[in-house]
Amino acid sequence: MTEADDIDLVRTAHLPSAERRALERATARGEYERIRPGVLVRRGSTTGLRPDQRHVLLVRASLPRLRPQDRLSHESACAVLGLPVVGSWPSRVHVADPTADGTRVSAWFVRHGVAGRPPSDHRDHRGLPTTSPARTAVDIASSRPLLLALPVLDHVLRWRCATTEDLGREVGLLGPKGRSKAASAVAMGSPRSDSPAESMCRVRFRLLGTPEPEQQHVFSRPGERTAVVDFWFPDHGVVVEVDGRAKYGTAAADVAAAHWQEKQREDFVRSFPEVRTVVRVVWTDLVEPERLRAKLLRAGVPCS
Repeated sequence: MTEADDIDLVRTAHLPSAERRALERATARGEYERIRPGVLVRRGSTTGLRPDQRHVLLVRASLPRLRPQDRLSHESACAVLGLPVVGSWPSRVHVADPTADGTRVSAWFVRHGVAGRPPSDHRDHRGLPTTSPARTAVDIASSRPLLLALPVLDHVLRWRCATTEDLGREVGLLGPKGRSKAASAVAMGSPRSDSPAESMCRVRFRLLGTPEPEQQHVFSRPGERTAVVDFWFPDHGVVVEVDGRAKYGTAAADVAAAHWQEKQREDFVRSFPEVRTVVRVVWTDLVEPERLRAKLLRAGVPCS
């Protein structure tokens, strides 16, 4: 599989004029595609890249224009640190600038002025300068909707990229404008969320006014298999399972095997007398919450 780091970038700015003109002609013929003005890649080299990898490629193309004090931040830091971003990726690279106040947008960058709150000197495995995972998660939490922020917070907690204390310290450094919003999101963070879809489901539960479910509840019997479910509403006897889009392999045999295993697992869960029903939540239910509300109400889970 192609990785963004494996793609060769052709930078034309310092090439002799004859070479630049030759590359422009080759680009016009379709042999190259333009990532940024003066930054080309071979046509077809980006085929198969995921959206997050395409953003990493955009970051790489933009590196010469970074200033020494800049740190990749927000979604751009998420891309290079491997943190989940729900929805579309930005067309500009986000950076934290400790020498400025306010936010400035240019053709290449969104510069977030963080004077008085300088980012730590963190670098990813490539050596790219980024805000730390804790700082990145809190920046997202203070400036993005909860539906987008909680997957990042849950991820850094689950994979121990940051602790609750780390997140709390970063929240304490925020100004009054974003502090309350970030603190509320951080308070909801959980290391028990197994995927961004589960994090989004938790937000939907909160907004729909359901009782608080148990996460990763274990159903087991001595001498038998064990099943861990995504969410369990014990007072209502309802299990909720979230089907993430990347849950199954792409080969038909892999999909068939995964569905068979899932059916066996669900039959086992349903065999417990306290389980009245199992609700399966798909991606469409998460982006259209009224669908999720209807499923929950049919299963007997109250929504206020």
